[in-house]
Order: sequence, then C-alpha cells, then structure tokens
Amino acid sequence: MARGKKIPIKYTSRDFDSIKNDLIEFAKRYYPDTYKDFSQASFGSMLFDMVAVVGDSLSFYLDYQVNESFLDTAVEFGNIRKHARAMGFSYSGVPVSYGSASFFILIPSNTDGTAPDLDYMPVLKRNSIFKSDNGVSFLLLEDVDFSNSKNDIVEAKYDETTGGVTYFAVRAFGQVSSGMFQTATIDLTNASFKKFRKIRVGPNTVTEIVDVVDSNGNKYYEVDYLSQEVIYLETTNPTAKTDGVRSIMKPFVTARRFVLEQDNTGTYIQFGYGSEEDDDAGLADPSEVAIKLHARSHTTVTSVDPYKLLGTDKFGISPSGVTLKITYRINDSRNVNIGSNKLTTIESSTLKYKNRETLNQSVIDYMNSTLEVNNEDPIVGQSIDFTAEELKLRAKNYYATQNRAVTKQDYEAMAYNMPTKFGQIKRVNVINDPNATNRRLAMYVVAENDDGHLVVCNSRVKSNLKTWLLQFSSINDQIEIFDTKIINFGVEFEVSADKRFTKDEVLNRCYSNIRDNYNNKFYIGEPIYINEIYTILSKTKGVLDIKKVEINNKYGGNYSATPFDFDKAISKDNSFYKVPKNVVLEMKFPEQDIQGIIK
Repeated sequence: MARGKKIPIKYTSRDFDSIKNDLIEFAKRYYPDTYKDFSQASFGSMLFDMVAVVGDSLSFYLDYQVNESFLDTAVEFGNIRKHARAMGFSYSGVPVSYGSASFFILIPSNTDGTAPDLDYMPVLKRNSIFKSDNGVSFLLLEDVDFSNSKNDIVEAKYDETTGGVTYFAVRAFGQVSSGMFQTATIDLTNASFKKFRKIRVGPNTVTEIVDVVDSNGNKYYEVDYLSQEVIYLETTNPTAKTDGVRSIMKPFVTARRFVLEQDNTGTYIQFGYGSEEDDDAGLADPSEVAIKLHARSHTTVTSVDPYKLLGTDKFGISPSGVTLKITYRINDSRNVNIGSNKLTTIESSTLKYKNRETLNQSVIDYMNSTLEVNNEDPIVGQSIDFTAEELKLRAKNYYATQNRAVTKQDYEAMAYNMPTKFGQIKRVNVINDPNATNRRLAMYVVAENDDGHLVVCNSRVKSNLKTWLLQFSSINDQIEIFDTKIINFGVEFEVSADKRFTKDEVLNRCYSNIRDNYNNKFYIGEPIYINEIYTILSKTKGVLDIKKVEINNKYGGNYSATPFDFDKAISKDNSFYKVPKNVVLEMKFPEQDIQGIIK
C-alpha cells in the first residue's frame, strides 16, 4: 500500500457483522499480497472477529453513554434521577406517612370534683416516639396541650365511698409522621480545607436532615441551592393561644449552609467552597445592592436583592478542623402506612408540667402511666416508587414551572415536588372550580397505601400541600384541595380460542396481558379505552376472535363505597368510558377483577 495514500473509511458500520465485513474488504483491497487466507478456520479470521467484537462493544457503550446523557432517552433509573435533580425536581424515593393521633391521659379532679385540676394539665412534647402494631416508628410533630379547650373530657374514675369523681379522662389530638431520629458524627478535626466538601450521612432511607452542628457550636442550614443565602427560621409565637399561630417565620442570612442529595447509594450533604475566613462579617454594602449610579443625572428603582446580602460568591462555608454532629430522621420500615387503631405503643414520651415542684409526685407518676395513644383514621402516604417514565414527566413539568405556579401543569408539578417530609400524594388533578366566580382552583388529590391501593389523602397532608403551594401561586389564585372519588372496576370478556391450544392456556395469557396493561395507576379523570382491551386480546397468542368486552363497577366490602354507572359513561362510538375530572379509576384486585370465558 502506498505511503500517504488517503484511505476511505466507513464510519456507519457499528455492529459486529458490518465491522467484520469492512475489515475483510479492507484487507482484500489494500493488502492483497500480504494476506490471502480468508477461511473461517484461519488465524486472520480470529483477529477479524476479535477486532469486530471490540468495535461492537465500543459502539454499544458509546450509544449507551449518549442515550444516558439526555433525560428523554435515559433508561437507567439512577441517571434519570440525576437529570431530574439537575432540573430542580427533588425526588428522594423515601416514603413518608402523615396522620392524626389521639392521646389519652387521666387528670385528677379539682377540690369540688367538677372538672380536672388545671395545675396537673401536662403538655406532651414534640418528638415523642410511638410505634404501630407492625413495628413502624412515628414521631410527634407538635406539642400536645391537654389543657386546650377543644379537648374531650369525660369522667373516668370515682371514689368508692362518696361516689365523687376522682379522675377525668382527657383526649387531645396531635399530628404524627413516620420515622425516627438517628445521629451521625463526622470527624474533620485532622481534615484540611476542601472546596465543595461532600459527606455521606447515611443510607438512602433518610427522610430529613434535622440538625447539623459543628464542635464550635456553629449550625449549618439546609438550602435548595448553595447560592441561596436567605432562609426562614421558625420561632415560637408567644401569643400562640390567642391568635392560633404556633410559630413565627423570620428571614435569616446564613453563610453556613448545605444542600441535600440522595441516590441509590446513600444520602449526602454538600457544602460550598468558602473557608472560615469568609464568614458573614463581609456583609455587602447596601448602596452597591440597592442603588446603581453610572454618571447619570437620574436613578432607576432597583429592589434590594435579599440573596446578595453577604456579598460573597463562594456558596457558603465548607467545614474543616471540626467535628460535625448530624441528626437526621429515617424510616425503620419500608411500609410506613398503617390502618386505623394500629398506633398503640408508646416508645418514649416527655410530659411537661407547670410548677411541677408544687405538685404531688406520686400523682404525676400515676398520670404518666395512664398515657395512651391511638389513631382513629389510617395514616398513609405514598409507598410505591415512581416508574422511570413518570419521573421523566414530573421532572419536565417541574422545570417548566420556573418556581412559580400559573398554569394547571405548574400547580400539578409543584404538588408532586412537595418534600416527602410533609407527605406525598399519588395523583393530582387541577381544574377551574365551576362553582366559583373568581380565580379559585379546585385541586383533587389521592394517596396510596402500603398495598399499592388508592386511598383518600389525610387532612394533614392536604394542609401541608396547601401551605406548600401558596409560596408559588399567583396572588389572585385561590386553591382549594378536595378528595378524589375512587371508582373500582373489573373487566369481563368472552373470546374464541384456537383449538391447537388448551382453553386454560389461552385464558391465562389473556389474564396476564390485561393485568400488565393496568399495572400503572390511572390519572385523575383518565378514561378507560375499551379499544385497548380489544387490541390486547387480539394480540394474545391463541385468541381467534373477541366476542364481548365489558367494564363493570366494583363497590362495597373491600372495594370503594362509591358506585358508578359505566353504561351511562360510555361514549357515543362505544370506544371509551368517560369519567368526571374528580374521579380516578382503579383495578384494585387484578387477580379476581378480570373474568373471562373461552368458547
């Protein structure tokens, strides 16, 4: 072959066969006198095969890397999760359940026996721990005051001699959430300064970072992104009883901050790249933030940017030479949903009394022993992970919101992105309230229990969701959150089978294919397309003809109590069943809700 001759190379060959054929053609054309043995048993054929294998593998990994670099074409769930995080969508994959619990305690009566003694009315402190019958831990999210006038009070114990009331039973209410506290200690005393230090806190089942404090007493705060310098702290409201507001929210500028990251390998916190010398002593000059003069005789109105108060571009301080104590909340069970009357065990509790030194200690000890807990309603959240396609859709919708809610899609995306520590919803649908004369939006939500069945969302999660959405909504929008009506349905069909197959064999294939089609939950307001079932059955091996397909309502007993007339909901062309926008369909028990006949 002549030196320096330009040789044409085909870059479109990417698989084993095409690469090998190109190599053989290349050898025949440019090395006709050097190599002539092209039989399958030759040594050269083995070399061609090995080079083709390497080329095929490189092509595969090149295609894989390119596909995984984009959200639309990514397949690996971990990579999709990273793309979603880059687009601002927070997905922890950790289920959290919220609900209300009732707390009971016996309070001694006053001197005349007409009411409980107010001096013995305790406060059950937040972060008390309770356990359900199946071993799930729950934390109390707020202080429970047994002296609250809204509590229920009944006579409980009587004096055997006089018949007078000696103790009253008081029932109070509080909000609980699944999880328990754990602590991690990170020793950085001998560690040198490192920019953007990243620390592994624990496994990927961590639901919330509660506290990060170094050995010098400095506290680090979680932010959405490291360039965020202003956070809002919760402080106790001294007039909480009179105005009904438990806490006051105040802005706070912090140089010590971190962001939370989670993936399949664990939970991590990452700091900025400022050193201890870049503390919040370097506050920006307000004139540089608020007024900008450029040799002009006039000024423009420029709002003060609260995110530039520190005047630093180092994204916060990275700790070094200290020991970090990290307190976090973690689930001790994957199934964190429980049914009614399942929260009955007190793991640890703290009861605080006013002027305890003046009270009878033996009475207090007896009262503490009578404390009980129970949940009258189910405590549920989302327990089933997203599918890859669902995560892609939610990430795209959230990215389009740009941290504000204007359209229907914006509100839905924001609802799905509510932090898991406040509860989770499975499906959401936003419509304009037909009964409203202003810009009131009706948001319908539904949750999911540990069995994967749709259930009504509890009041605590709905309250948290409304509070979460208010920070993104337009000033004129009013949001009302309602429960979605759950309609359970079944499928009945009749087909004729090919005689070459047994009836049971064909019937089992039909069942399996229909079940696979309804593995994913319906969206609220999504109809049933009966043509889909016809298509599924027609493509099932062994089915010759489809005689009948019907959708029937399942309600009562283990099903939803809401009836639905599918005959009235069918479209004019009999192709789909239309449902209202506040209704979600569910095939609750696929094993028994699909019935078929083979003829």
